[in-house]
Parts: sequence; C-alpha cells; structure tokens
Amino acid sequence: MTTLLRHTTSVFFVLALLAGVLVLSSCARSQQPADLEDIARGIDKQLICPVCPGETINQSQTELAKQMRDVVREKVAAGESKEQVLQFFVDKYGTSVLAEPPRSGFNLVAWVVPPAAILSGLIALYLVLRAMSRKPSEAPRAAVERASAEGLRPYLEQVDRELEQSTGTSRSPKETVFSKGEEKSNE
Repeated sequence: MTTLLRHTTSVFFVLALLAGVLVLSSCARSQQPADLEDIARGIDKQLICPVCPGETINQSQTELAKQMRDVVREKVAAGESKEQVLQFFVDKYGTSVLAEPPRSGFNLVAWVVPPAAILSGLIALYLVLRAMSRKPSEAPRAAVERASAEGLRPYLEQVDRELEQSTGTSRSPKETVFSKGEEKSNE
C-alpha cells in the first residue's frame, strides 16, 4: 500500500511540474509581441505627429503621419529595435516628437513637479483640516474681548456725549452706552 502511495505521489508531482513548465512557457511567450506589426503599433503610439500637435502618429490622418508610420514599419522589418527607431525620429524632428518626454535634464521637471504639487497640496489640506478641527482655547478669546473693550472706551464715551447733546437729557451712569458695554464684558 505504501508503494502505491509513493507511486501516486510521484506521478502527481511529475504532472504538477509539467503543468508549471507549460504555464511558465506560455507566459514567457505571451510577453513578447506577436509580430512586427504589434511592435510598429507600439512605436506609433510613442511618436507625436509634427503637424498635428497632441496626436500620436497612430491617431493622425495627415500625409506626414502616414509616411512616418511607413518608415516605422520599414525600420522594424529591417530589424531595428524600438529605441533605434525612436532615436531616428528624435534625430530628425527633435525630442518634441516623443509622446513621453525623456526623463533627463530640464524634462525631468515634467516628471517631478506634478507629483510634488499634489503631495504639497495634500499636506496643506491636512494641516488646514487639523487646524480647523482643534477647539479654540478660551484664553485668546478673553484677551481679545478685553483689548476691544479698552480700545472702544473713547468711542463709546463719544457716543454717550453725542446722545446727551442730541436728546438734551443727561443719562445716569447705568444707562450710558459705555457702562452697558462694560457690564457685558464684566459678566
């Protein structure tokens, strides 16, 4: 019985190993482009049409874009790599022909600034929300109220004098505007 179990385990192990090899070989094959046309289409998506700004040569219908697509297919058929074909067009039209700017020199700014701006904005938003969620302490509020009452004293006395002059009656100290304001601040 143990020999039968060993034999079954061995057969199962060999089948599992064979299945694993088949899966890995199919994955490796699927990562490679099926044919030269797929490679050429991939390159077409990486080149901007010089006549139509913002359109790659696979989107553009201009005569120049059609000619560029033909050149890409000729170079791919001749065995040139993707990098060589892209470099040919960069040499001919400059780096502006690339849909994705190179990650070097001044073009590095295009790769660094947007994520840095988003990160800075998120940090600022966090700090603002944190500051808004804190309860204000009572000490600063009381200091502001005292300062405003002391600063308003001359103006409130002026209002009291003008009220006396306009009505012709004098008011008792309890009825004056200033004393009412002072009572409120003392409460």
